[in-house]
Amino acid sequence: MSGQRRPGLELPVVDFLDTSVLVEILDIPHRNAHRAGVLSEMDKRLEARTRFVLPTATVIETGNHVFQVKDGATRRTCARSFMNMLVKTARGEAPWVLHERTWDSGFLTSLCEGASTSIDLVEHAARQQLGTGDLSIVAERDLYASRVRADVRIWTLEAVMDTWARLS
Repeated sequence: MSGQRRPGLELPVVDFLDTSVLVEILDIPHRNAHRAGVLSEMDKRLEARTRFVLPTATVIETGNHVFQVKDGATRRTCARSFMNMLVKTARGEAPWVLHERTWDSGFLTSLCEGASTSIDLVEHAARQQLGTGDLSIVAERDLYASRVRADVRIWTLEAVMDTWARLS
């Protein structure tokens, strides 16, 4: 019976949001092909009481995608939506929370070691697996998971990132 879950003892689910999901939610042009499906899935996860965490790299990478929008008027509209989302996050009004932690020597060591991927930063680069942003999301998720009793995952639309979306 050790491998079976007993009713009422399920761990809460926490999803770290990958950039591939947040750009869909924000409707960033040329990065929003799956928006309807992502919004529908977000509703389902919220209904199932999944908690969401916004990692640092997702904020930075999403901002970079916003700033790369070619059309100036569209870029301004996207930037306004992005800023409003950040303000709502800071105020606790978004459906997710910011992962508040510091980039300290332990975090950078984890990042260099590849966190729970068992592949260090150099090998990720050599194999063209996870970039530093994605690897930092994995490291943040691992750090968060070490402090809470929950099923902590990464919600991503990217196949390579999905390989490490769940802790084993």
